[in-house]
Amino acid sequence: MPDVQPLVSDFVLKLKRRKVEGSHAVARQTAELLRSVVSQHRMGSSANQAAALADAVRVVGEQLIAANPIELAVGNIVRRVLHIIKEEDISSTAVGIEGLSVTVDSDDEYDSEHDDRPALSAAVLAAHARNALRAPSLQTLLEDIPVSPAISRTASSTGDSDGKSKSAGDKSSTRKLKHDVITAIGDLIDEIDSCYEPISEQAVELIHQNEVILTLGRSRTVKEFLYAAKEKKRSFRVFVAEGAPRYQGHVLAKELVEKGVQTTVITDSAVFAMISRVNMVIVGAHAIMANGGVIAPVGMNMVALAAQRHAVPFVVVAGSHKLCPLYPHNPEVLLNELKSPSDLLDFGEFSDCMNFSTQDGSPLLNVVNPTFDYVPPKLVSLFITDT
Repeated sequence: MPDVQPLVSDFVLKLKRRKVEGSHAVARQTAELLRSVVSQHRMGSSANQAAALADAVRVVGEQLIAANPIELAVGNIVRRVLHIIKEEDISSTAVGIEGLSVTVDSDDEYDSEHDDRPALSAAVLAAHARNALRAPSLQTLLEDIPVSPAISRTASSTGDSDGKSKSAGDKSSTRKLKHDVITAIGDLIDEIDSCYEPISEQAVELIHQNEVILTLGRSRTVKEFLYAAKEKKRSFRVFVAEGAPRYQGHVLAKELVEKGVQTTVITDSAVFAMISRVNMVIVGAHAIMANGGVIAPVGMNMVALAAQRHAVPFVVVAGSHKLCPLYPHNPEVLLNELKSPSDLLDFGEFSDCMNFSTQDGSPLLNVVNPTFDYVPPKLVSLFITDT
């Protein structure tokens, strides 16, 4: 796919250099790129066009996942697109089956003489039915090629002699498959963009009058969720833990105040002291794993432990593009990465402590600045998503 390769290379470079961060932005741009890949893919004369299309998406997807393994939303969207291809292939196959008859032993000579439709054996038809009814697994879509035998090939085995008609039918079926996949990916992009609305609609059922909510850092999903409760005339107070060392909680606090929400900024270390005054913890997530564990901004596990200790509900709000079908113990899952020490310390002020002049050649001062925490599923009370 020479036409789309520059786009793939550019996005891979952005992922490697962390120019694109955040699950929403990564998911949307991944879906847009894969839509371009499908659009530019040249459907050849291979027997199974769906498998060829899935192979093209899979090759690009593996490049994107390898570029930044910590952005699990990339793999989520790749699997969703592979699932779309498989669904559309099964759908077109099912439509084709409707026009075919089953060959059975019959004494009705009229049927055998006058029914000029291509015929399928009962065994072949049953195989198609099983394929259509089998629920595809998102976990294995990167490994398993979605193979669904084309109806046109089955029909040709029954003795279809009209080569031109068959070729025209194949081309029409191929164009329809490609068009349907592109349309479905467009719907996926719309779903990513509008994920906040169905989540926010549930705010009024969860947040009650005069409650105290605690959150950490800044999450757009949490922000929209609290906005929706405020618009429904709910009166509540929010404690915002600042989310050191990037202090995104300061940004969220300012946004909430602008909407008229009573807000109190606290340090991360004050969470345990303040949790007894809180009715509910509402936080966002970077990813939700298959076992219900949550990858979230650093410090979130401390908040979850404090909530459990004081029997405070710990609620996670996240779009469906953050639902990952992998487990934390999977070897391909990268749970964390280290950010620059400059977020914590001024190099100029601490340069004397970071020299390598010690006997063993290691600095006297080491700085660890992790990006994420892992919250085990037993600490989560409720998940709210858009599906």
